[in-house]
Amino acid sequence: MSPVLLSLSLFFTLGQAPESPPAERPFQARLSFLAGDEDVDTAGSSALWNAALDAHTPELTSGLRAEAALSFFLSSSGASRGATFVDNGSAFRLRYRPSSWAADEGLALGVYPLSSIRLYLGSTYPVTWGREAFPRRPGNEPALELRLARRQWGVFAALKSAVVNEVLGDSGRYYALLAGGFVDVSPQLQLELKGMSWNQGENPTAAASGAELPMTMRGASLRALWHHGEPIGSNVDLSLYRGDPVFFERFFTAGTYSAGFAASVSLEGSLVSQDLLDPEVWPAQRRRTQSASAAALEVRVRHDFLRVYGLAYYRTPSFIQLDAPWVFPNEAFRRSAEPRAEVSGSLGADYHLERWGLTPGFLARLTLPAVLNAGGLLGPSQSNHLLLRGPHQISVLPAGEDRMTVLTLKATTRWDLGSLAGVVAEISYSNDPNKVEFVDDENGVAVPVFKDASTFGATVMLQARY
Repeated sequence: MSPVLLSLSLFFTLGQAPESPPAERPFQARLSFLAGDEDVDTAGSSALWNAALDAHTPELTSGLRAEAALSFFLSSSGASRGATFVDNGSAFRLRYRPSSWAADEGLALGVYPLSSIRLYLGSTYPVTWGREAFPRRPGNEPALELRLARRQWGVFAALKSAVVNEVLGDSGRYYALLAGGFVDVSPQLQLELKGMSWNQGENPTAAASGAELPMTMRGASLRALWHHGEPIGSNVDLSLYRGDPVFFERFFTAGTYSAGFAASVSLEGSLVSQDLLDPEVWPAQRRRTQSASAAALEVRVRHDFLRVYGLAYYRTPSFIQLDAPWVFPNEAFRRSAEPRAEVSGSLGADYHLERWGLTPGFLARLTLPAVLNAGGLLGPSQSNHLLLRGPHQISVLPAGEDRMTVLTLKATTRWDLGSLAGVVAEISYSNDPNKVEFVDDENGVAVPVFKDASTFGATVMLQARY
């Protein structure tokens, strides 16, 4: 039996848990389990455990306390099926708040000793970036963060660091600087600006030919947020946030369903430039600065227990490949590749049944994948288009065919079992006319051909809190 079916059986055996009295506990532990099967008609499914512990001390001195947030993934692999631990942005913090400041104000110093994946730019997950600044590192990527929050404004600065392996056997430590802040222009409008700059080390392809071409990146993200009424929680769309380090926390934060109307509109954009190898010059000794961009518009509306969500985003192929530049490592796109951006839009709604703690919902999404001209990458004799669905997730369309729109439909359910546990589940249908498989032609050469576009999938996430 697949992990999804096992999880579904557990889902139906759980009962409604009584609500615990609200209290601030010094320790809180969470154990989460995610099981998914993107295509129930084919073999293969995924399962992942996440364990987390949040702890804080009483006041050490007036207004000062310490916090620890531990989070890691647990998986098994290899013949011995031994356990493998992967850090998920664990941190230690010191927080200081003078007695005259409000509860949400203060100064915080945070240390991320293993992974800095929670320090990034952008706000909406599909268009965030800079989570892992040094892809060629052999070890950890720690970070230090200083954050100041006041009633109507806030600022932060962070420093990431890693030892990067160079092609010629040497290694060096490099740093990435992040900084930004927000300001409340009015009680309902907030503006946010973040920037980042760093050197990822020498370009390995250029270094192999004796040239020194440091790969420098810099960029900024700007966001405007308008909100009215109480905050509205995230929609239940497990695939949209997969890879977000707060994935297992996002869906189990208690929502607010007071009577009345609430709404928010978020508009953001990011522009990044990256120094890469120019593939149209030989020998490989010239640098080209390649730009990348992304934007997102998110709308949330709530009336009593009904919530409606809308999200539209745009990502250029160079933005999708920021952390792992292109198929040929650390090269810019050839101009003849004619890259075209990914565009996606979704609309969903859910309704909270307070008596049972259930929140059923429905979501529809249309996506036009990012695409490139293979002739500009593999040679002028190639007439295929390449779809870019994610970093290094590439598929080849049949000769002469172009990208087509993907339709995704989902039925979602969230079940809040008091403060002790929660369940999120979704059943999805996807019609992707871009799906291909390789078959031999009359000459025995494998060529891509379209296959059945319909796919049914299911995902279940369980969380217990202590």
